[in-house]
Amino acid sequence: MNNTPRLAFMARLTVLYNAFYLVTTAFLFFTRHEISDNSTKYITVLGLEIAPFVNLLFVSWFLFNLVAKKSNTIPKWQTIFNFLMLLVQAVLLFI
Repeated sequence: MNNTPRLAFMARLTVLYNAFYLVTTAFLFFTRHEISDNSTKYITVLGLEIAPFVNLLFVSWFLFNLVAKKSNTIPKWQTIFNFLMLLVQAVLLFI
């Protein structure tokens, strides 16, 4: 079975969730306001709660494919961005 389209979709989804993570984290660090709007709460949950899980899932899947020497058609910028965001999420977890 070819997992490349699924992994490529997962990479795009992870980039989107990581963008929500960056927006939410910047909002919380710089404004110090409470999040009150329902749509903003939705973005906050996607960013702060789901993004680290999806990012970890993507990185694990990517590394498994790398070790198994399967073909990879994901753009390098998506992979680098997702790996860097996982590092940022891990660092901010301990702050």
